[in-house]
Amino acid sequence: MTATPEHPTLRSRTVGCLHPADDNSITVDHVYLPEGSHECSEPGCVRPAHDPGMVGLIMSEGDNAVSALLEPEEALILAERLTRAASLVLESGEDPADIEREAAKYTATA
Repeated sequence: MTATPEHPTLRSRTVGCLHPADDNSITVDHVYLPEGSHECSEPGCVRPAHDPGMVGLIMSEGDNAVSALLEPEEALILAERLTRAASLVLESGEDPADIEREAAKYTATA
């Protein structure tokens, strides 16, 4: 019987944590393998491989949690979409422009 190879332990560092409600949290982590914990698979590689890692996203409510590991590109797309959605919400909360006042300003400066 052969022994099962040991998997290296993942490491993580928390980049941000939000608590939108008392029992809720959203955590963003950088998840990676420690330097030198796995071999480089590239031809001619003589040193341990570097693992740039992935982005961990954990959303929890009480004892329930949902987590995801995202590729960096996926995390950037999600960040851009969240930024856009927040901008739309903030824009919709602004007072509409007063067309007559803006027209009067434009006429006065022309």
